[in-house]
Amino acid sequence: MVRNHFFVGVLCVTVLLALTTIAQASGTVTFQIEVLPGLSVSSPDLLVFDPVAPGQSDHQDLNITVWSNVTWELSVQAVGYDVEGGLQGTIDVATPGGWVELTNESSVIRENQSPTGPTGVTLLTPFRFIGSYEDVPGTYSFQVEFTVVAAL
Repeated sequence: MVRNHFFVGVLCVTVLLALTTIAQASGTVTFQIEVLPGLSVSSPDLLVFDPVAPGQSDHQDLNITVWSNVTWELSVQAVGYDVEGGLQGTIDVATPGGWVELTNESSVIRENQSPTGPTGVTLLTPFRFIGSYEDVPGTYSFQVEFTVVAAL
């Protein structure tokens, strides 16, 4: 009789283990994630130069912030600067290689920059305006566009 109870007990434990094993199942899923290049640039909305007479110059600094998860480069171009009857004086932007004239064609001002991480990097970018005798007195305005792209 003890033997029968022992076998019944072993049988019950075996059945419970089998049911527990049968009641559980597992599977695996492979996740595939593609991370794309992320690039962003921010700058103030307005940069005001002091009044300048012909032949004089004024320097103003602009803080430009870039965020990127890849190696990047930054370019700049003027929009509406050299239109007929517009401002004739020279506007230059400082680059690591020296001053470069700002034109309506894009100029690279930073090359092969490292990824910035989530905090970004702020670049102090000096600009200078040199007045011309061809400029009619008045107040002029135009836009400057900054573009950040993944470096090749």
